[in-house]
Amino acid sequence: MGGHCIGVDPFYLARCAQDRGHHPEIILAGRRINDQMGPWIAGRIAAGLAPASKVLVLGLTFKENVPDLRNSKVVDVIAELRRLGHEVGVHDPFADPAEAMHEYSETLMPSLDGAGGYDCLIGAVPHAPYLGFSAESFETLLRPGGLVADVKGMWRAMDIPDTLRIWRL
Repeated sequence: MGGHCIGVDPFYLARCAQDRGHHPEIILAGRRINDQMGPWIAGRIAAGLAPASKVLVLGLTFKENVPDLRNSKVVDVIAELRRLGHEVGVHDPFADPAEAMHEYSETLMPSLDGAGGYDCLIGAVPHAPYLGFSAESFETLLRPGGLVADVKGMWRAMDIPDTLRIWRL
């Protein structure tokens, strides 16, 4: 889950319920679970990586094919991977680089041209350009034995090359 409303609405609903004498345990429990999804996903991916791996995250916006960065949960995945000691690069063809820097102190890669040598590629946001990836795209970006982490299921129908590993939610 993500997006600019998802992060705010549960707190608003919980407050309204509390103001009326109700105890919104389910709403607040759902919010707590959602808040931990980024670190949880990062931990699952990191479990398949060597220490200090080089990771490429594809997508930073909260939703595919839009420039809106508000309340993106991808930043939580990135932060946890860095906390765990991994080197993380981020690419997003829709996000404004100045806004990414201002909001999250994140430097976006201007393009994927010449990129390669990654140990892990994370499909975080299913932007249209990423949906067009081929097996060769993965082999160019990843080292042999590299991990494709298909968080959003955008490459579910694709046959990932045997030289690479795949992790899906």
